[in-house]
Formats: sequence, C-alpha cells, structure tokens
Amino acid sequence: MDMSQYTIIFLEESRENLQNLNEQLLILEKNPSSKETVDEIFRVAHTLKGMAATMGFKEMSNLTHKMENILDLLRSGKLKVNSDIINVLFECLDMLSLMLEDIAEGKSGEYDTKDLIEKLHKFSTSTTEEKTSATSITDEVNEKKITLSEYDQTVIQNARDQDYFVYQISVHLIENCLIKSARAFLVIKNLEEKGEIIKCVPSVEELEEEDFESFFQLIYITKEPQDVVQKIILGISEIQRVEIKPLVLKKIQTKKQGEKSKVQEKLKKSSKEEIKNKNNLGQSFTNRGKLNQSVRVDIQKLDDFMNLVSELVIHRTRLEQISNHHKLNDLRETLEQVARITTDLQDLVLKIRMIPIERVFNRFPRMVRDLSKELDKEIDLVIEGEETELDRTVIDELGDPLVHLIRNAVDHGIESKEERIQKGKDPKGIVKLIAYQEGNQAIIQISDDGNGMDPEVIKKKAVEKGISVEGLGEEEIIHLIFKQGFSTNDKVTDISGRGVGMDVVREKISALGGSISVRSKVGKGSTFTIYLPLTLSIIQALLVRVASETFAISLGFIEKVVNVTPQDIKQSYNGEIYIYRGKVIPVVRLNEKLHLPFEESKEKYLVIVRVGERTMGLVVDKLLGQQEIVIKSLGKSLQNIREYVGATILGDGLVTLILDPGTMI
Repeated sequence: MDMSQYTIIFLEESRENLQNLNEQLLILEKNPSSKETVDEIFRVAHTLKGMAATMGFKEMSNLTHKMENILDLLRSGKLKVNSDIINVLFECLDMLSLMLEDIAEGKSGEYDTKDLIEKLHKFSTSTTEEKTSATSITDEVNEKKITLSEYDQTVIQNARDQDYFVYQISVHLIENCLIKSARAFLVIKNLEEKGEIIKCVPSVEELEEEDFESFFQLIYITKEPQDVVQKIILGISEIQRVEIKPLVLKKIQTKKQGEKSKVQEKLKKSSKEEIKNKNNLGQSFTNRGKLNQSVRVDIQKLDDFMNLVSELVIHRTRLEQISNHHKLNDLRETLEQVARITTDLQDLVLKIRMIPIERVFNRFPRMVRDLSKELDKEIDLVIEGEETELDRTVIDELGDPLVHLIRNAVDHGIESKEERIQKGKDPKGIVKLIAYQEGNQAIIQISDDGNGMDPEVIKKKAVEKGISVEGLGEEEIIHLIFKQGFSTNDKVTDISGRGVGMDVVREKISALGGSISVRSKVGKGSTFTIYLPLTLSIIQALLVRVASETFAISLGFIEKVVNVTPQDIKQSYNGEIYIYRGKVIPVVRLNEKLHLPFEESKEKYLVIVRVGERTMGLVVDKLLGQQEIVIKSLGKSLQNIREYVGATILGDGLVTLILDPGTMI
C-alpha cells in the first residue's frame, strides 16, 4: 500500500502532537503530581508512535516507544517525575522534531538516538516493583494486571456455581492495525452474543479513543467451550493472536445466602448496563464522522481562491468606472448587487484564512524555559490574547521577529537573580507576550520587567558610529536601535544582542505592512509594540498624486488629511514641521523622498499618518479618493525597495505602488 499520499496529513498531525507534548511537559514540570497531565502525555505519545509506525518511520516510532515505556512507569506510579526525566523527555521531543522536519524535506538520514535511549533505559531499570494488596490477575505475557472489586469476584463465583465458564482473554492486534478501536468493538460485539464481558482493560472509553497498546484484556463469562471462544475472536481480521485461560482467583471471601441473592439481582441489571455501554461504543463509531465538521485544506488552494477573489474585485472596480463614465444607469443597479456579493465573498475568504495567533505563541514557553535554564535565571512567560486572529500569511512570517525580541528580553532584558535581589526586585523576572485587536489592526506587545535601555548608552554608541543625535529626544534616541547594524552590546552571545538584528526585525514587520515601536525606562524594563494589519490581501487605501505619479497609502495608518499652504510648514533645527492642534509633527516631502520633481502649487495636502507611537505628515500634491485595493507582491527583483509594501492594479489597468509610511521616518 502506497502511504505517500498520507504524508502531508501525517506531518500536520505530528507537528500538532509534538507541540501538545511540549506544552504538557511544561505543565508537568510545574505540577509533577498531576496524573491527568501524565495520562495526556502518554496518550499523545502513543498516538504519535502509532502514526509513525503506520507510515513506516521506524526510528521515530522506536524512540517514541521508549518514551512511552517511561511514561507508563510514571502513570503507574513506579517512577516519580523529576527534572532529569523532564529534561530527557524534552531532548527526545527535539530529536523527534528533527526527524519530522527531515521527513518533510524528503531526507532519510540516520539519527544517533543511542544516548537518548540509554538515558531512558536507566530510568526504567532504576524502578522497583511495588507490592499491592488488591486482588489481581496477571497476564504472564504482557505483565498487565486486572484488578477485580469484591462485587466482580462475587459475580464470578455465582457464575461458576451455575456451571458457566469464566475466561481471562488477551487479544493481540497486528502491529500496524489502522483502526484498533473498530477491531476491539467487533471482538466485544461478537463475544456479547455468546456470553457476558464483566471486565475490560483498558476501559470501553479508552478502547473507543484508541488509548491502548496493540492488545487488550477481557474477563468473559459464557457457556461456550474455550475453542469456540477462540474461533469467534480469530474470525475477525487484523487479530494477531488470542490467549484464553480459565480465570484463577487468589482469594475470595464467602457471602451469606441472602447477600448472594441480592448480588444475583444486581448482576442482571449490571449486565444490561454493560451491554448498553458496548452498544454505545458501536454507536459512537457510526456518529464519529458526523461530529467532525472541519476539513484540512492546502494553503495553496486558499491562496488561489484569494487571488481569484482579488481579480474579481479589480474587474468590478473597472466595471464601475465604465458605468460612471458612460452614465449607464441600467447597469448601475446590477453592479451594486455584484459589489455586495463580491464584498461578502471577500469577507468569507478572509475569514477562512484567519487563524489564532496561538499557533506562533505556543512555541515560546518551551523556548523561554530552555533559555532561562541555560542562563541560570528564573523567568515566567505570561501569554495573553492568544485567541487573536490574523491572516495565515502574517502568522507564517511573524515567528522570526518575535523569537528575536523574546530572546533579547530573556538574555539582556531580565537581570540575573542576584542582581534583581540587590535592586529589591522579585528574583523571578517576567516576560509578557500580549496580543489584541484594535480596529483593523492586531497589536502585539513584548515586555519585560528587567534593566530597560539607557538612552545615554545608546547616544554614546550612536556618536561612535557617526550618527547625528543633536536635537533628538529620549524616544528618538531609543529608536536608533532599529538602525542597520546598531548595537549597544560589546559582547556578542549565542542567544541574542540588544540591537543586533533589530533592523531586520523592523524590515520584516514593515514587509508585513506593519510597524514597530519601543518604550523603555532604565531599571523598569522595555516594551516593544508591533502593529499589524489583519490581512495582507485586500485593504482600504487612499490614492494620492505626487508629481505625475499615483501612490496608495493604507487607511490603517492615516489619522487625518489637512490642506496646507507653503506658509503652514515651518523650518526647525531638525527639519520641516507642521503644528497640528498644538502638537509638533515632522514633515516628509514625498517628492524628495521618492526622487520626483517638485510641482509648484498654492495648496498641497498633508496626510498625517501614525506609525506605531510616532506621527508624521506626508506632503502630497493631490488626493484621488479612497478605494478598495488588492495587494500584489513586487517580486524578487524589487523586494529590497524598502519604501513600498507592494503594488496594486487599479480599475483602469494602472499599476500603482503602495507606500510604507514606516520607512519614511
């Protein structure tokens, strides 16, 4: 059977399972006594192992199986959770992630898992068997124990008194059984036709969820001989072998006759309930397909869908222009209806592409945990607003800038424990990662309660690099860290460098149509704020004319548009400014910035834009109106032109560049 067609599904589900394992291990590290967390980790690891084995990835399956052995010991209480075990399990997850990415890239290298397996083996050999006083039956082959209650024992004894056979049955499925729960259901269903199952290990619910190994055990009461029972089970496909033996109890307490009759009455009622539970298992299989109302869709198909809707918007705009030009009133009503449908379709495709930002945020708790151990710091990562939704394209590109900012906060923002104690701070530092939606923007804040950035240190470094700092306030000085190659760090570390790569972070955010700002106070900490559009596909924009060229500016940046005369713009020591409602606003002449000729006119327009927490005015010659535009990539050959985030095609076929206000400062 060709399994390659399932590779994409395997990769997606395995990544989700590995992320879940990372999250659950972090929870277990903080709460080692949580049995529910251990059970969840075991369940996910077991699922991952089964998927890898089914797809034929033996090394991945083998390593997960070794992990599973340790998790089983933790689950049974024979092994206690400690930091050494947690660290080794994290190492295993890192190795599994490496294997998974190699599978995604089509590589088939060999992996040195010997040391990891030896570490896991040491934990398993260090455990000692604990004695138990509960009555139990031991399966000699798989060493699993079935614990019977006093009531179960009484039922068994009464069945024997009425000449019933009582069997202990171990059913082993083939190693690569695809639907284990379905096979278990068939075994139970067929056996129930000839007798009663009074005990099932694992439970019926665990069988349904496939939370079991390749075997399960039953205590079965019937009138049929052993060979008939065996034939019933082996008649079901994908059963490797069956072991049946008469049940032997170590000890059973006798009951008075009156108590026995009460038990017999309960037995009839219990049997009916048990049959109902087994039937529910079958019913759940029937309904399982109906419950799953979501489908996995290739992102390329969503991109193609988005492109088609974008083309529809462009041609709709063209039709509207033709209708207005020729004054075709009969066509106008139909076009208005087309416009409504197009807008609804556009909203729908944008919603389909929106996913929660937790997809990116989920990777950071593990990263902060590892870095804090490496740096010997105590750090809590606080995450809020992970349900905030962004376009899939934005989410995919957001990871690297956030990684850099968080590593900076952990490495250079948060002080050592000793230094924090000397300053009267809590020894444990706090890094916050907060996301929320405001209007048509998503805002992400990365803050720490550490050292903060000293403007004097940044100023001194700027002077050394030949950067003029005259007339700059503290806020402008701190923003110098976004200059290319600027760093206040004399010592380069493997983890980060405050300022190293900040220009790359800013460029990456700008490429997403967003902006970034920073606030910092010495001794109190720093806060980086990222402003992002909810989508990168279709936006509302203001069309402006500069000289003979047309440009588009996203309405998400624009605060106000005002008429200005040459006398309204004043010259200051640091450049031109405009006084708006008592506030000084720096002025940027777009014709000079974009190397276009100057046009003499009595009146011009000042487009006041807000980029992060900074405001400036862009001088343009003419306003052409507001329009819905489709953002198109500039392509590889023009991707390094920083002044533009992309281009759009207007209804008349004119290609118009979309300005990035963040690069104009």
